[in-house]
Amino acid sequence: MKRLTAVFLLSFLALGLNAVAAQKTGVCDRTCLEAIADQYIAAMVAHDAAMAPFAASVKFTENTIKLPLTEGLWFTASGIGEFKFYVCDPQTSQVAWTGIAMEHKKPVLLSVRLKLVNGRITEAESIVVRDVNENVLGNMKSPPPAFAETLAPSERMTRSRMLRMPDLYFEALDKLNDSAIPWDKDAYRFENGMVTCGSIPGAVSIPGLPSSQSCKTPDGIIPPMLKTIYNVRPRRTPVVDEERGLTWGLYCFNHRGLATIRMPDGTTQPSFAATPSSMPFADIFKTKNGKLRGIFAFGTMLPYGIGDGWSGPMFP
Repeated sequence: MKRLTAVFLLSFLALGLNAVAAQKTGVCDRTCLEAIADQYIAAMVAHDAAMAPFAASVKFTENTIKLPLTEGLWFTASGIGEFKFYVCDPQTSQVAWTGIAMEHKKPVLLSVRLKLVNGRITEAESIVVRDVNENVLGNMKSPPPAFAETLAPSERMTRSRMLRMPDLYFEALDKLNDSAIPWDKDAYRFENGMVTCGSIPGAVSIPGLPSSQSCKTPDGIIPPMLKTIYNVRPRRTPVVDEERGLTWGLYCFNHRGLATIRMPDGTTQPSFAATPSSMPFADIFKTKNGKLRGIFAFGTMLPYGIGDGWSGPMFP
């Protein structure tokens, strides 16, 4: 075990040296951003913030709560899993690392956003999902279909259109109508390792989830049961990876605690969220040829109205 740990740390030290060299040439490109993200993860696992290039005024949050770089997963991390994935935005010097980490040797889902200024990490926010259904960990051996694909210039959307896509999705939830979402025919939503709409070949399904159903509804009408979601606020999409058609954002799904939901025929059904809660999700949207190809999301349940730790409180 000690030998493996030493190899792990030495490999990330090499990545850190590569990142420093890249930064000296000017803009931190994809290789540089990925190396910085790996330095961050290595420092976290080693419980030593000095191993990563943090600014003196760095702000760090875990599950929306501001913490010092000695607490939360920084205190409990024991390694990383096989799966990791990056969303890189050289234009804003931001990168998101999404994958599996180990906490006391048990898997947790982790998505981290980092922002750099002059080569130093000034912002770090993370979503950590600890109540992991280990039956679906096999679904996360590699990135979801099409996510790691670099798009040809003709397949890309403009930055402004990419930023509009998450809002189209959340506006559809508000209206319970998804007619305005330009779904790809093979689109899916992959949430905490589970396929919640569409399908992914070979993925393990969880009974009771609509994994066999298309993400696009036949008539545009979203099932009324989703009205348990009061709103999705705040919403931020800070990272845009134009080469791969990816955006990374933090979105809070808020449930007021409805006991029942009134259906179109006048009947009522029990709500699946009968107590108040907020669920901040780190969502990665994949677009290609103007279509929404897939959504890859990690999220966890927190107290109602907690906000996102960056946009101010939900209720001023």
